[in-house]
Amino acid sequence: MRLALAVGYLGAVWMDAAGVRAVGRALPAPVRFFTQIAELFPRAAEDAIEWRVKGWLCDRRQFDEIDVRPFFPIRANDKENRFHRGMFFYSREARVLRELDAYIVASQNRSRPGQRIGGVMILSLRIPIPPPGVADPRYERKPLSAYPATLARRYWYVTGSAAREQRCQERS
Repeated sequence: MRLALAVGYLGAVWMDAAGVRAVGRALPAPVRFFTQIAELFPRAAEDAIEWRVKGWLCDRRQFDEIDVRPFFPIRANDKENRFHRGMFFYSREARVLRELDAYIVASQNRSRPGQRIGGVMILSLRIPIPPPGVADPRYERKPLSAYPATLARRYWYVTGSAAREQRCQERS
């Protein structure tokens, strides 16, 4: 009897992993729960998201990448810093993005007066996660230029041109 149950259980697990959906519909919910091993993480991330900022350089009148890690000192050198966490939770909140814009501009202009910026462009990179079994290198922050142009990028926020011009004309 136990052998028959074991064979039936392993068969159900194997058929579920192979994509035979009839097994899932035929089993009661509690039993089905324990056979769905292959779907342990059905919506697992396929990409790592990395948040970046480009600043509108007042003297060159163009966007270029700026390093905002010094402005968010808690865990500044890894992907769990305050900037990444804030963008993860509030990337769609316009009010938060405007306040973040003002904070980054003020912090950049205060700490690096020779590289004044008038606004920001906040973007995310989607960096593919290697498949299971492939060695994944330890996180290392690379400049945007080190990533291929084919890598998926999404622009979440850009300071308006009028606000950029006004900030660039101000002197603090």
